[in-house]
Amino acid sequence: MNVDAYTEGQVQQLLAEDPRVAELGIRVVPVDDGIVLMGEVECAERCAQIEAVIREAFPDLKVRCDVGVTRVTEPDEVERI
Repeated sequence: MNVDAYTEGQVQQLLAEDPRVAELGIRVVPVDDGIVLMGEVECAERCAQIEAVIREAFPDLKVRCDVGVTRVTEPDEVERI
């Protein structure tokens, strides 16, 4: 499926407005045969949820998810000021 600017915009709007994801930090990059999702999320489950929401809304669209997972952990030591 070729992706035009309209479809790209629809995917971006879905990412922002669907309450299951409500994600503004994901870029949608059109490629020859679909889209690539790029950005950072807090966990692998979040990445899978984003991809599932897009596949549900656009079943004929080829989606490649290059979304990275940001490691968010507590510091190992106390910072002294």
